[in-house]
Amino acid sequence: MFDLAWSEIAIIGLVAVLVLGPKELPQAMRTMAKMMRKMRSLTSELQGHMNEIVREAELDEVRQSIKKLSTTNLQAELTKAVDPTGEIQSTLNKPLIEEAPLPSESVPPPPPAVLETQPAAAAPADSNSGGLPPPGPAPKPENPAASA
Repeated sequence: MFDLAWSEIAIIGLVAVLVLGPKELPQAMRTMAKMMRKMRSLTSELQGHMNEIVREAELDEVRQSIKKLSTTNLQAELTKAVDPTGEIQSTLNKPLIEEAPLPSESVPPPPPAVLETQPAAAAPADSNSGGLPPPGPAPKPENPAASA
């Protein structure tokens, strides 16, 4: 605490024995110990009060920040932070597909369908496209040796 070396403490003890004498030295040491305890208790109490003041000051700051946050408009702040120019909002508000005009409005009729002519020898179109055989069991090939 006072940053005293052992040699300095020995000199102080020797001076105390010479000045006070051996009879009063124990009483002086008790008095000195009581004063040190009292000083330590006062310093710890002072430190406790200082810590409490700091804690209250921090709590006041926290209360003020919470009050400020509760009064702010979060949606406006978020919009300002994410989309300050409003470009994203305008894009989201646009319709994805342009609406087609209603049939009651004057719409030109579709052009007449052109009939395609097929050659007479052509077989009717099958629902199966690509010239693949129809699904189902495959026809059995005739064995020429069995018919002979």
